[in-house]
Amino acid sequence: MKFLVTGATGFIGKSLVNLLLEQGHSILAISRTENIELQQDKIIWIQSSLQLDASAMDRVREFEPEVLIHLAWEKIPDFSFETSVENLNHQLAFFRNIFKIDSLQKIIVTGSCWEYNKKIGSCVETENVVSSNYFTWAKNSLRDFLQFECNQNNIKFIWARVFYVYGPNQRRGSLIPTIIDKLASNKMPDLQTPKNSNDFIHVEDVSIGLLKMALKKNQSGIYNLGSGSSTSVYDVFRIVENSLYGKESYTKKLFRKTINTEKSTDFFADIKKCKTQLSWDTKISLIDGINALINNSKES
Repeated sequence: MKFLVTGATGFIGKSLVNLLLEQGHSILAISRTENIELQQDKIIWIQSSLQLDASAMDRVREFEPEVLIHLAWEKIPDFSFETSVENLNHQLAFFRNIFKIDSLQKIIVTGSCWEYNKKIGSCVETENVVSSNYFTWAKNSLRDFLQFECNQNNIKFIWARVFYVYGPNQRRGSLIPTIIDKLASNKMPDLQTPKNSNDFIHVEDVSIGLLKMALKKNQSGIYNLGSGSSTSVYDVFRIVENSLYGKESYTKKLFRKTINTEKSTDFFADIKKCKTQLSWDTKISLIDGINALINNSKES
């Protein structure tokens, strides 16, 4: 199958491109930087922002992509008004060009669990969502636009709401890399809300889910990509310390330090739709995923 992938050198993009190559698919990758580690026969690079010029559009047409997997979103973790509006404008301009590609049969776009605007409980795809900040407003606006345009152009459209992804190549300032880096240096990270719980999912499980969405002849719609359960920051911390040192000295210290803090967040993905319609479920447990990250960092 022929895949057009945006954000191909990003956190999820690197994992997805590797998976697509392993499965023997052809890839046209759009990214502002070219990944020299993936110079293979079945991948073509267009080094560009989402504002594709005429030459780039000609190359996309010549490639004749069947599926677009769109991962690009600039300047994360900047969720300000200015950045959100800039992203939305760039995305709309990109898709206005993309809808001119006659070969395209399906579009898959990554959204965010933040769209649910939920603090506690299970998040189900059928829930009505209300924007809570400029980032989710921009994401919801893009989704509305794409639903309309895909209907007009008879293109299947899937919106994948991704929960808290972790794994290789994640931004170092993210939660799990920060905890690993600090504890590996025998330092305590500054964790203000260790009782808060998130739905953590390994990047390889996300990539497999996106590929399932592409290959299955499923209907358009929203799909959650999460583990289906939540884990507290405190428990993540404990897993990391046990993996590094086989003990919980720092964990006990964190408990004493934050015993009077409150839990304000504990939401997670309902993944029944992915299980039943895509035959997809997570394969990598949080413990195994963290252990692999730590073992890989020791070897590098």
